[in-house]
Amino acid sequence: MQMVYHYLEENSSKFYLYTRLANSLLIFALFWVVGAASGSVIFKVLLITFIVSLFTALFWGTIYVNRSFEKNVARLLTYIDIPIIFFLIFPQMPQNNFYLILPVLQLMTITLLFKENDLKQLLVVFFGLFAVSSFMFGVSGEVSQPIGTFISQLFIFLLVTGSISVTMNTIEKMKNEHFGLKERQKLLHSKATILEKQLKVSQLHAAVLDKDVRKRDIEIQNILSLSGQLKMKNDARDVLMSFMLTAIGQIGAEHAVLLTRAKKDQHFLKVYLHKGLRFFDMKRIRFYLDSNLIEILNSIREPLLVSQIPKEHLYADEVKILGLFEKDLLCPVFVKGNLAALYVIGKKITEQPFAKDDVNLIAIISNQTSFVLEQTQMTHDYKDFYSKTMKAMLSSLEAKYTYSRGHNMRTANYVNIVSREMGMSSREVSDFSSGALLHDIGKAVVPDKYLLNSAKFSDKNYLLKEKILEHTVAGSKILKSAGFNDIIVDMALHHHEFYNGKGYPHKVGHEELTLGTRILSVCNAYDAMTSDRPYRNALPISVAKENMRMLSGIQFDPEIVNIFLDQAEHNPKMQKNSA
Repeated sequence: MQMVYHYLEENSSKFYLYTRLANSLLIFALFWVVGAASGSVIFKVLLITFIVSLFTALFWGTIYVNRSFEKNVARLLTYIDIPIIFFLIFPQMPQNNFYLILPVLQLMTITLLFKENDLKQLLVVFFGLFAVSSFMFGVSGEVSQPIGTFISQLFIFLLVTGSISVTMNTIEKMKNEHFGLKERQKLLHSKATILEKQLKVSQLHAAVLDKDVRKRDIEIQNILSLSGQLKMKNDARDVLMSFMLTAIGQIGAEHAVLLTRAKKDQHFLKVYLHKGLRFFDMKRIRFYLDSNLIEILNSIREPLLVSQIPKEHLYADEVKILGLFEKDLLCPVFVKGNLAALYVIGKKITEQPFAKDDVNLIAIISNQTSFVLEQTQMTHDYKDFYSKTMKAMLSSLEAKYTYSRGHNMRTANYVNIVSREMGMSSREVSDFSSGALLHDIGKAVVPDKYLLNSAKFSDKNYLLKEKILEHTVAGSKILKSAGFNDIIVDMALHHHEFYNGKGYPHKVGHEELTLGTRILSVCNAYDAMTSDRPYRNALPISVAKENMRMLSGIQFDPEIVNIFLDQAEHNPKMQKNSA
């Protein structure tokens, strides 16, 4: 019965045609059995009903059999059949058991094919006309023993209806329960697979999966270069390429292709990586997210042979593309439940079909790819938010304090160069550069009467100096509340401390100052000396360098001063920005 149920779900129109043909054959059989008396009324009635039944069957078979089930037309034809059965055929042979096959067949068709409201309406019509015809022909005397006939036939009809309904409801319930269990099992299996593979991916590809390092690296490249571009990092590409090479090597595939969206707002998947694919125009290989192909992959959610995909409702260009990969395997990649990428794994070089182990391997690679894409997307989202936050902070400061325009970017550039020259890690370079970008953010809360005062910034004007230097404490509080790490917060707080311990605000020096703060102190002072200020014009570069040497060991770390001056002398990037 369950097989019949699944067949009906997919072939309702054909099944309805078969029942109509069966109905015609039954009427013809009745016509043949009673056909001896060719002039009798029953013979003429059966002949007419046979012709009508055969005509409606041919009508349905010609127009609707290859379409989805047209319930309105089928319901209309059923409304024609039921009166014929109960008002034309029934009075001719009310006690003939062979006749009962006709209404039973009609009742089975109604119960199997129609759902909910349509089924209720048709059953009401069926049993209503049955009751009316039984009463009418019983009263007229055309049916002997009308009550017994009515009760026995009603019992048969109710038994058929009830049995089919109970069976169908039971199958539907079992199907739903099975589907729910299967979905939960698939979800748990997917989660377990991802968790199991995360550790391995973390160990093999630490540079890719260390989110903090990647965020900082992307952020410093984005802000210092002012590119504003959001691209996948090369290390992520390397990992995904290694996955493809694993698939090709272990399966023995001719080629492999990974398609994904290049941008968030793109509505199609395009080639992102490929290996072993030749003689193809990669730009023309794309699959649209609103196509039936994607709907199929979304519903199946597991590797699928291209040859198994129905092509009837696909876009013409997709059918053409799939034709190029006729013997290949497609594997969707999902991120947070949404289809984010698609693998195309080429046929085996040996021409052997894909084995179960091959499909399992591709599924594992799909899960690994999902994790990498999710982390990459998180990096992109973080970078966009972080970049906008940094730019907003810097813009608000420069809008208020025009003398600082470009100062933070130049200082960050100096810090970046000196940090790299000192052999700092990429993460440290990133943190130091970010701290340099934001070290003066506290000036946004310093009143203009102090910040824009034309009086000389010196120890003699102690009140003015102290009010301006308060930006260090204010800036550290702003950055701390915004969630920046301790290195960046400390650089904002202590960048006016002296190496000899006589600076502001805490009078700490030497190794008590973090390395990032000591580097920033040198770079910040040099750019300040070579830039215009409210109380003076920019100093010549030669004078600024001499001041740096004089203050080495007093205000600045001597080692850092030597490295900075050497870079200022020989590094074109430093010379260009300090000229």
